[in-house]
Amino acid sequence: MAAQTSSSPPVTVAAARGPEPARRGQGRLAGYAAVVVAAALWGFGGTVASRLFDAGVDPLELVATRTFITLAGLALLVAAGRATRRQDRQDRQAAPERAGWAVTVGFGVSVAVANGCLFLAIQHLPVAVAMVLQNLAPALVVGWLIVLGRRRMSLPLTLGLAAALLGVALVVRLPETSWGQLDLVGIGFGLATAAGVAAFSVLGSAATRAHGALRANVYAFAVSSVVWLAVLAPGGAPGITRHGDQWPGIVFVGVLGTLVPFLLYAWGTARVGAQAGAVNISLEPVFSAVLAWWWLSQRLTAMQIAGGVVLVGAVIALQHLREHPEREHPEREHPEREHPEHDPRERPDGPLKKQPDDDPGRGR
Repeated sequence: MAAQTSSSPPVTVAAARGPEPARRGQGRLAGYAAVVVAAALWGFGGTVASRLFDAGVDPLELVATRTFITLAGLALLVAAGRATRRQDRQDRQAAPERAGWAVTVGFGVSVAVANGCLFLAIQHLPVAVAMVLQNLAPALVVGWLIVLGRRRMSLPLTLGLAAALLGVALVVRLPETSWGQLDLVGIGFGLATAAGVAAFSVLGSAATRAHGALRANVYAFAVSSVVWLAVLAPGGAPGITRHGDQWPGIVFVGVLGTLVPFLLYAWGTARVGAQAGAVNISLEPVFSAVLAWWWLSQRLTAMQIAGGVVLVGAVIALQHLREHPEREHPEREHPEREHPEHDPRERPDGPLKKQPDDDPGRGR
């Protein structure tokens, strides 16, 4: 799955006035449609990948191939697009702080880890289970912010994290399966995927502020490509070259299962905002489950379906709380109204300029 960034384009003066309601409504509808199609394509790509693994294609070689394809597509967009260069300048002007290149390299490495672990998880687990475990990432980000002391533990956060853990337990059928029967390797890869997605969400936010969204992802996929070359080079010629009959599926995973949904998601996020992440979290496992049931005969139990619903609901709630922390303490939402003469946002030289949020939205 391609790296996602939920950084919306900065609001210009014209955009701040707002388009007429009809056009704004059409733009949001188109944005939601793009995110839904992206979720369907990511789910379809995971299902095709599972079928390729059954045919003998190596998961890491498939990850490397889709990484190279995505890098080539993004690099062509950067080379060809004036709008891209203009948008990158706007991104950097809206958030003038700079991330070091170490952050950008870390972004690329985390992309490689997340994508590699996802396909290894799909090799061991039903596609839908792997996709659900991957979507634990926003809960991990919230937990990490609590560990760092940047968020206080509250009752809503506690309940959300507990529900997410309950959802994971149900998805892997922990209550009805002994430890010896659990596919601990697959579960481990699924949880590692979530950790990788959480890492590149955080690092990708900083890299986007430094380089602009598209260029940051080009750099990330370039670093990821180097990682895969280093991993696969000692083994000699990749075995994937001997699966000529599987190349239509391989190209599908790289183009329609990675590059196209990434671009659709980015385009849709710019029009919908943070809700895009919730839509994607909700629908991607559903598409994966339906496609895997129809095409691969992978069926989920009632317990797994219930666990998926609980986990997805908990993650969406945690993401909403992370984006709107005042909802945890509504009585503190506007404390300055009680004493307007002490409004901390006002200074003698005017209101403080809002700084970009260093707490990124969902990424992939």
